[in-house]
Amino acid sequence: MRRADTLLLVQSDYPGEAQALWTLPGGRQQPDETIAEAVAREFLEETSLHVRVGQLAYVSESLDDQADLHVVNFTFHVQARDDAAPRPADAAVREARFVPVAEAADLLQADVLLIPVTAALSQAGNCGYFFFRNSDIAVPFFGRG
Repeated sequence: MRRADTLLLVQSDYPGEAQALWTLPGGRQQPDETIAEAVAREFLEETSLHVRVGQLAYVSESLDDQADLHVVNFTFHVQARDDAAPRPADAAVREARFVPVAEAADLLQADVLLIPVTAALSQAGNCGYFFFRNSDIAVPFFGRG
């Protein structure tokens, strides 16, 4: 979610990680839930913000052969239903805040986030697809610290 020249990010704890990681708000889809419903629910859980789900920003797919992990992310443009300030509502989320777009790259260090987010911010309206194999990733999501 963007507000002017800022981007909403969350800093969350992940099992096995020494440091909390910055990401876009999001999470897993529950049974009998549409992707759009999952996006709205996850935003509410992680930021306390009620959002309208808009256009698809990008799809990213990660394949980690070593960990036998295959992840597909659908990232959407969203709009807040009001001007409320974000605040964490999930115990795993340490912080939810709007960060200047120019500073987001410093927080979203992992290739699987940084590359598609940077592309989506520079190509507003164009949906992209990104594929990452663990052997091709310079900066991984997990295990950075």
